[in-house]
Amino acid sequence: MSEFHANSSDPRITAPHIQAILSQHGYRLTGPRGWIVDQALQHDRPFTAEQLVAELRDHQDGRAAGIGRATVYRTLEILASVDVLSRVIQPNGSAAYVVEAPGHRHHLVCSSCGTTISFTACPVDTLVNTLTADTSFTIHDHLLEVFGTCPDCQEPADS
Repeated sequence: MSEFHANSSDPRITAPHIQAILSQHGYRLTGPRGWIVDQALQHDRPFTAEQLVAELRDHQDGRAAGIGRATVYRTLEILASVDVLSRVIQPNGSAAYVVEAPGHRHHLVCSSCGTTISFTACPVDTLVNTLTADTSFTIHDHLLEVFGTCPDCQEPADS
């Protein structure tokens, strides 16, 4: 049976969890990274780097002062590399991020509102094994985004 976990039902990862994971990988949670982590944790839906840059522009308080666009992009890449952010391809083909606990997962993405639901069952494993055998590729990773329309965005069926 497939294991589907909506983001809202998963235990939420917190800033201290992220700090510990960064530390395990040799990174410090600097002031700018802390601000970016806090902003990322505010998002229930996928967000883009440019959204964080815009939020930064709107919140030029003491913590956010001096953080540039490059720092936002670099920090998001670091967070994705340590597996606390997932890159999700949006229906328009652009990349967005979702804060999630580390682990292998795939996503259902609503083409209308952007709601994203993670699932941990991996239907690609058999295909990866077949491709490895057929092509001699050493496959080290894969992505799967499934696009559709969430129940809230579906038009009601005619009664």
